[in-house]
Amino acid sequence: MTEFDYSELRGLIRSKFGTQENYAKAIGISITSLQERLSNKVPFRQTEIVRTKQLLNLSVERLAEIFFTVK
Repeated sequence: MTEFDYSELRGLIRSKFGTQENYAKAIGISITSLQERLSNKVPFRQTEIVRTKQLLNLSVERLAEIFFTVK
């Protein structure tokens, strides 16, 4: 499985939501599910990516950088 670098997403989570738990609630998943996604154990669902785009007001290009940068 391809591993993605979510370090930029982690930084945005800290700056915009304060905690990973707040971000997880905002996109409708549990903190455990978020941690699995950030550690590349489970892929992000399209709905979670779209919700993140809406919450952070991101362009498609920026979204691609955040979610699809390969380690």
